Amino acid sequence: MQNPISLNLILREEVQRLLDNFAAVLNVRVVFFGMDGAILRCNTDSRNSDYCRLAQDRLFGVGRCLQMDAAKQKECLRRRSIVCYRCHAGLQEAIAPVMVESRLAGFIMIGQFRTSRRVPSAVSALCKDRKTRGKLEKSFLGLPYIEPKKLDDVLGLFVVLVDYIVTRELVGLKGDWIMEKIKHYLDLRATEPVKLSELAQFVGRSASTVSHLLQSKYGKTFKQMLIERRLELAENLFRTRPELTIGEVSGMVGFNDRFYFSRIYRKYRNISPRQSRGS
Repeated sequence: MQNPISLNLILREEVQRLLDNFAAVLNVRVVFFGMDGAILRCNTDSRNSDYCRLAQDRLFGVGRCLQMDAAKQKECLRRRSIVCYRCHAGLQEAIAPVMVESRLAGFIMIGQFRTSRRVPSAVSALCKDRKTRGKLEKSFLGLPYIEPKKLDDVLGLFVVLVDYIVTRELVGLKGDWIMEKIKHYLDLRATEPVKLSELAQFVGRSASTVSHLLQSKYGKTFKQMLIERRLELAENLFRTRPELTIGEVSGMVGFNDRFYFSRIYRKYRNISPRQSRGS
């Protein structure tokens, strides 16, 4: 099993503008959730509608809304696609996973709009008095209405929004995500005949980009990084397997020629492998 790689999310400023524009055009609420369910971004004018607040305060409670959000996040992640549904208050919502580098980065949800003309009878029946029912019906009619036949078009635009954010790399992974993948790959393949092109394919970048990253971060070439990792593995064997010969160690860490290994070791460490093992 591969070791887990840490994931830290960064959202470009353009994401906020896109959410605001999408929400303004369709008159819906748009929310960007982190992968833990926390709200990271929402359209600037976003707030719970009067209808939602009334339903939460008088009928369902906030906990039920949060449970449904969590359940739908899990469902869309499992399906790796958009999930459209009607919440327990009768409003239409849709949620889609945001995948970066084939890993979950978060979710985008649109909601708080209606596709029916009246409050669902099952919701209305929960009202304990006529006054509450009247407020509920009034606030429901104040929500944006989207004709059912146009719902697929709205969802299509929603998918375009998510795809645009991902393909334009407006959602990124901060820290040293690419560098961690490079180091992870070297840990897995250091003893094998590895090529820069193979590493570049693994991290999803061009060979020139990987070379630039290594030079800017460590001041080393790919070949130098590979040699350093092999020498570290050799030194670990010197400590833990003293019965091995220099030739056996060199072969185990990816050097086919023990004399070349000794020459490289002396060049990088300023001492011979034999001196290192005896120190």
